[in-house]
Amino acid sequence: MGIVERRERLRTQVRSDIIKTAKEIAREDGWTAVSIRKIAEVIEYSPPILYEYFESKDKLLEAIRLEGFDFLQSEFLKIKGHFGNPQKQLAEVAQAIWNFAVKNPEVFQVMFNLEGAYCDSKRVYSQAMNIKENPVWEMIGALRPKSGEAVTKTYYEWWCLTYGFISITMTTQPRYAFTQAESVYMEGVRRFIKSIM
Repeated sequence: MGIVERRERLRTQVRSDIIKTAKEIAREDGWTAVSIRKIAEVIEYSPPILYEYFESKDKLLEAIRLEGFDFLQSEFLKIKGHFGNPQKQLAEVAQAIWNFAVKNPEVFQVMFNLEGAYCDSKRVYSQAMNIKENPVWEMIGALRPKSGEAVTKTYYEWWCLTYGFISITMTTQPRYAFTQAESVYMEGVRRFIKSIM
């Protein structure tokens, strides 16, 4: 392996360590405890080196937000390929979002500016909500093929229902109540799916 490849691999590893450490600190102490200085302390690098990877905490949070939406997008594509029925696809997508939020609350918090994980960037949202080649938009379109405008409106409503419900649950309910909240959420999803057919 050449020097350039080794440097690039090291750069990728350090970047990954920074993100991983930020999430670990947030899971343990909350996002307000996360700072470039604290991460540098944990991974034993100087803060100036970390600033070479992320010029600010906001840029670090933006990378984590993108990681969350990218992961979900890949899950949605798998679901679309695995299930043929759009009703089943949407129910599985809703369940995937719920499971992701429960397993990765610190990432979900960054995705939606919850619990002190404020990220100013809106760029990732426009990318995540873009309807071009969007599997969830296509699933809704298969159930409601009247017009692109109606599908887009319904897609926005889907976002509000799924991500909104989980965000409100995360900020208002204790963790032990999530099991009960999940059944309420999935019932709401099933009613929504029926309403658009």
